[in-house]
Amino acid sequence: MTTTLELSGLLEDIEQEIAQFWPLNKTITPDNVRGESESLKDSIITDGWPLLEDSRGKAIFVLLARGESKDLYVQTYPGLVGARMFTLSDETSSEAAVFSLTDPIGSGEEIMRLVSEGYIVRSRADSGGEEADNNDTTRRDAALAAGAHSISTDYPAQVDGLEYWVEIPEGTPSRCNPISSPDWCSSQDVEV
Repeated sequence: MTTTLELSGLLEDIEQEIAQFWPLNKTITPDNVRGESESLKDSIITDGWPLLEDSRGKAIFVLLARGESKDLYVQTYPGLVGARMFTLSDETSSEAAVFSLTDPIGSGEEIMRLVSEGYIVRSRADSGGEEADNNDTTRRDAALAAGAHSISTDYPAQVDGLEYWVEIPEGTPSRCNPISSPDWCSSQDVEV
């Protein structure tokens, strides 16, 4: 019980920090995406995410936790109504919007499917230093090819003594999604 209360307090502290330091008009919240739809998932499947021109200069916050942390957050914000953060949910959940598939090699097809259905997907380019130690870009390249929207890395810039680091090819620093963007899209279109 004490752990649950401490965790609940921590989640509320995170919400308050976001509210205090990041203006609501500079945030894409679950309420913004849901609009008038019954659920977040319905809105994503039917209407999609806000357009790029409506999203420029705004942040999206995601609670990258599963289990008790996520469950407590959703209990506090049923359907994520009034929440500042999105959560990781399974596809059957009404809150389904953001997924984290950290193995883009083994989950590449699943990432592509979720991206093509309109969900936001996070993946990883590296983990534990193995890729950096071996200058192995296989995982990074798989995440990029699968269309993951957010690719976490421990090496976002060059480090002395290592050849490995992650950058977005032809990115400025963003790029068009290879799975979901129109054919005419260019990196310059995203950054304009």
